[in-house]
Amino acid sequence: MTDMAAQQEAKIRQARSAFNDALIAKDLPVIDALLQADYAVMPSFSARCFDKPGILDVYRNYFADPAFITFDRTPDSVVFGPDGKRAAETGRWRGSWRGQPDRAGIYHAAWLLTDRDWKLTKESYVLLEG
Repeated sequence: MTDMAAQQEAKIRQARSAFNDALIAKDLPVIDALLQADYAVMPSFSARCFDKPGILDVYRNYFADPAFITFDRTPDSVVFGPDGKRAAETGRWRGSWRGQPDRAGIYHAAWLLTDRDWKLTKESYVLLEG
């Protein structure tokens, strides 16, 4: 891996960590800022995709639920496209609620390097536990 790729991977991992921290803090503006305008997600709980406003509403509802604790995503790998402006992240996720078994599985995320920073463009989640 080149020094540039290692630096960019570190930035994506930092962005993922900031996303995890925002989930713990229930900080919707930080989550919003990490998502590209045309963001789309296939969550583990639905057979349909959600766009950016839709998933922000889902998070808003989770944050209002007193049983909700957090989601955590742990990246296993980050792979870059040839131009260095696109990346794919894969890893494991876990969701926690008070009084309920954790839900967990694997995820895939697509990142795009904008003029300022890395933004999430697509994500998909597979439930394996819970």
